[in-house]
Amino acid sequence: MIGILSDAHGNIGAFRSAIIHLKRLGADQFFFLGDAIGYIPTTEVLQELMAMGSTVKCIQGNHELMVLSGHTNPQREPAYQHQHIRSQLTVEQRDFLNTWPTHWRESIAESKVLFVHGSPNDFTNEYVYPNSDLSKFHVSEDFVFMGHSHYPFIREYNDSTFINVGSCGLPRDDGRYGSFSTFNPHNKQVILYRYSIDGSLASLSEDATNRIHPSVNKLFARRSDFLIGKVLCTKEANS
Repeated sequence: MIGILSDAHGNIGAFRSAIIHLKRLGADQFFFLGDAIGYIPTTEVLQELMAMGSTVKCIQGNHELMVLSGHTNPQREPAYQHQHIRSQLTVEQRDFLNTWPTHWRESIAESKVLFVHGSPNDFTNEYVYPNSDLSKFHVSEDFVFMGHSHYPFIREYNDSTFINVGSCGLPRDDGRYGSFSTFNPHNKQVILYRYSIDGSLASLSEDATNRIHPSVNKLFARRSDFLIGKVLCTKEANS
């Protein structure tokens, strides 16, 4: 079983809970589709990914790209917190980020799979939403896994299945529920899951908490009448 998650954005409590849930569901290999950093000004998710070793493959997100390149829109810096994150990065963490590819193609149990942060046309920066036009994507893969938009969905187009795993740390539909997916390559089954991230920021330092922009905090207050994904009954486990 493979677990796929994305867009933790420094929310270490939500990220740890996602990994716990995925392991309980049987995942022993993982793909992280980028944006471990940004918005919530910590590098703890990077440290957790480093500790996972060969069990995880990581894809570069737009926030990793901006932090590494130093090219951040000054108007967005108060929300992104890239300057503060750069000041926290260790040499090891920076070297780790520099190894992340923009995409990953792999044949898994006779299925061709593409993993990206953005889209098949723009691996890093294009947003794909539940209502996006999929006809512009001409792919040979059976499965395409994406993140970046923070809105999860599973849709089929032509002979491909497109999966946006949403955000495990900063959802934009309903701020109470992070998301991730599992992929069983043997029966070709993909399942989207939602899990509670209420209280996930409690483990942050006072400095990190105070640096979170009000616009980011408002995302956790969002509510939706239509939640995409299977809601897990077990509560979030912060550790």
